[in-house]
Amino acid sequence: MSDLQPELQPKADDEPCGDIGGETERDERGRFRSGNKAAIVVGEHSQAFWAGVEARRREIEDALIADAGHARDDAPQALRLVVAGIAEAALLKTSAFERIVASGGPLTSDGRARRAYQVWLSASERLHRGLQLVGLSRRARPLTSLTEAVMAQPVRGRSDED
Repeated sequence: MSDLQPELQPKADDEPCGDIGGETERDERGRFRSGNKAAIVVGEHSQAFWAGVEARRREIEDALIADAGHARDDAPQALRLVVAGIAEAALLKTSAFERIVASGGPLTSDGRARRAYQVWLSASERLHRGLQLVGLSRRARPLTSLTEAVMAQPVRGRSDED
């Protein structure tokens, strides 16, 4: 669905970090006991998940800084702050969209808008404003002159062998 999902999922061969998640701390019926640490290595609590988010956020920031004609080290502080907000808004927007799709669309069965839809709208608005700050604007394509257009057309009726 998005380019975020595969890198945010923990890999099957990832080892738990230290003693966190090493033992499941389950009771005799197989249920987790109160205070267990298994959630720390699963889903949004896992270090693999957050490392993936951080890597993707940095990719977005680096691309935007490069588009503005800077390297990360020499970019103005204001640009770095705006770019960080853009990256966060883009990740939130994608995450909210995936939640909307997983829950069956933007509206509940009662016809009310889902909370994820409101998050998506807000993140979309922030993303748009951030992109305007770094230079997203509507520009007309440059027009070619009649002479340039005619010169770009292949000559008809003549072959290269003449």
